[in-house]
Amino acid sequence: MHEMQLPNGLLVQQVNPGETALLYRDIFTERCYMRRRLSLNPGDTVFDVGANIGMAALFFHLECPGLTFHVFEPAPIPYAALIANLAAHGLSAHPSRCALGESPGVGRLTYYPDSTVMSGLYADAEAEAALTRTYLTRSGFDSDDVREMLSGRHENTVMNCPVQTLSAVIAARGVESIDLLKLDVEKSELDVLRGLDERDWPKVRQVVAEVHDIGGALKSFTALLEVHGFDVETEQDELLRGTEIFEVFAFRKGG
Repeated sequence: MHEMQLPNGLLVQQVNPGETALLYRDIFTERCYMRRRLSLNPGDTVFDVGANIGMAALFFHLECPGLTFHVFEPAPIPYAALIANLAAHGLSAHPSRCALGESPGVGRLTYYPDSTVMSGLYADAEAEAALTRTYLTRSGFDSDDVREMLSGRHENTVMNCPVQTLSAVIAARGVESIDLLKLDVEKSELDVLRGLDERDWPKVRQVVAEVHDIGGALKSFTALLEVHGFDVETEQDELLRGTEIFEVFAFRKGG
């Protein structure tokens, strides 16, 4: 874990400078979470599931001061950076070192030290290397640079991590509304929604998620949102065109 100054002047604790630079480009420069009609107001509650080091939470905090965050990150080293960043920048936050899923228990987390954002409960090193190669090539890196950047990148460690359901967290913390549910959980996104009890669905106002369309997951994910009263919009980053990764934005009808 090392300190890094972002282009906007913020100092953050982070794990890999190159990875942090890509997160900054996507979240702060490209404003990937604000490309649709997402809205936040002071006093709103944000659930950041798959928070990593907290770049999305920092962005939302700067975009709209006065938010309350519930942040979830299962990997120990990014979680330590997350805790430091939340404290350093004065976010009102409730952090948890756990994954969210369909049912409570213990999961097997595959952690990539050199590519922490790809860590997850459904890891596939070969598929993730191919995805990274596509992304880096379309980002403008030549083949030699891509080969060097991928070298050892998907070496990993497997560890146990606690898994909670979204509804269990809502009940334990007395959460009355989730104005934004942000999901970046590397193939677990449908599990997170399935951990939401029927009584809690009306509490969710907006969802933004990275969805891996494996085995019809995108259709299942959007259908689950639609049946619970959301308008759903889907897009794919040009750099990820032809891959399994899509962005989903969902807004409660009349909300």
